[in-house]
Amino acid sequence: MPTHQQFPLPTLSDAMEAALERVGPDLAGRGHRMIVDLVDSSTDTGRDLFPVADVIADVLECASLYSLTKRNFVHVVFEDDHVVITVRDEVPDSAAPLARRLTETHGDRISCCSAETERGAAAVVRLQVPVSKPARVPDGRQEFRYRATVARPLLKVREAQEAPRRD
Repeated sequence: MPTHQQFPLPTLSDAMEAALERVGPDLAGRGHRMIVDLVDSSTDTGRDLFPVADVIADVLECASLYSLTKRNFVHVVFEDDHVVITVRDEVPDSAAPLARRLTETHGDRISCCSAETERGAAAVVRLQVPVSKPARVPDGRQEFRYRATVARPLLKVREAQEAPRRD
């Protein structure tokens, strides 16, 4: 079930916030804990990561269903033209069913593999993110849109509200 898109999501932080809005309450209700590591999460990718938010949400949801410990470590990074999501679990053999389900669900949109590690298992999901054109206003300037969230308040609003200095 896709999240409702209001604004473009140009950063991994934006995409993760949208994903957590969707699945966070369900995960918390089941007592599942996830440690999420977002690499370079506030850098604008120049792309709309809205489709990535849906995949991240599905990865988190599926990982919680296949985890016997109710604990996962999730590492998310933007590499070249891909978002790479790595889910680690302490239980051996837990990543293969997760990778299989994600591949069945998303098909050619993702590439997914699983492996046993020294400390359990890991599933790696790669999602290609196409280049998107930024929104433009009629006079040709780039339009900036920001979502108000608890985690990241609006920062660009202050520029427009500042009074001119008298020096």
